Amino acid sequence: MSKILVVDDEVGIRERLREVLVGGGYKVTTVPSADQALATIQEQAYDLILLDDNVSGESGFTILSKIRELKKGVPVVICTGTVTPEIENQASKAGASAVLCKDIPGADLVKEVSKFVKVEAKPAVISEDVSASAAPQLAKTILIVDDEEEIRNVLIAFFKKKGYKTHQAENGEKALEVARVEDLSIVLLDIDMPVMDGLTTLGKLLEMKPDLCVVMVTGRQDDDKVKKALELGAYNYVLKPFEFLYLELVIKSKLESVK
Repeated sequence: MSKILVVDDEVGIRERLREVLVGGGYKVTTVPSADQALATIQEQAYDLILLDDNVSGESGFTILSKIRELKKGVPVVICTGTVTPEIENQASKAGASAVLCKDIPGADLVKEVSKFVKVEAKPAVISEDVSASAAPQLAKTILIVDDEEEIRNVLIAFFKKKGYKTHQAENGEKALEVARVEDLSIVLLDIDMPVMDGLTTLGKLLEMKPDLCVVMVTGRQDDDKVKKALELGAYNYVLKPFEFLYLELVIKSKLESVK
């Protein structure tokens, strides 16, 4: 099945493109940032990349040059709010395969995409994209720390399906209590929480267990907080709403590095 990666920092646009392309017979992964895009394409092979011309303030053409360093042959289509001769010229010089307007009708989008990748006879199923199969990690334990119960429940269901043992905590203080008694492999730690914020919790967790892998979770791209978390020793970060394929790739890459 042909696979497409969509890179756009606006969740509404990502979801519209995903819906249209899945309906057209493609398997689709979406990511909201350049860092996640680059990490994802190092782990997975894609037949086409749809790339916003501006992702969280970073030029899509700069991101495209980084993609070309990793994957020279994959077609990259720039998506923009308004197609202009200037953008088309920039895209051509950067090595883009085409330029499309973001509000292109769904049928036309599928038609344009089919010029670069084969259309499958049957539509893909979205749920199979977000739960891409992986070998069960039966010996691995994840602590999910988030003040929103719904988010904790979604993550617990996802990781249990993958074979992980899971624990949860609704705030930093509870997370520390769990960490004192459990042998943890990974902690998914929300940055913004009441009682004890994620950065404070991160510091205390790593004081307790210096080798613990902590992946920060944030609902918005706060570069200062993310930078601080990485300086404190966080392994990586992910954005809400979750792209489960990327989340799993982040965790698997860490677990495989310590085997």
